[in-house]
Amino acid sequence: MPKFAVGQMVDNAADDHESGMVVAVFPTVDDSFRYAVDTAGYGLLQFYAEEKLVLHPAGRDRAR
Repeated sequence: MPKFAVGQMVDNAADDHESGMVVAVFPTVDDSFRYAVDTAGYGLLQFYAEEKLVLHPAGRDRAR
């Protein structure tokens, strides 16, 4: 089961907590998940492993 859902706001824990919205969740061959995140301010998608992300403090309110 994925840790984050489409529509949740997340932060990149490794990069000064850069934030964005999860737009897709992909299962991997090793039974983990990767996330496509629409990074705020850049207008592009970035892909992250689950362990690189943390829930944005306001993220609980935006889950679909």
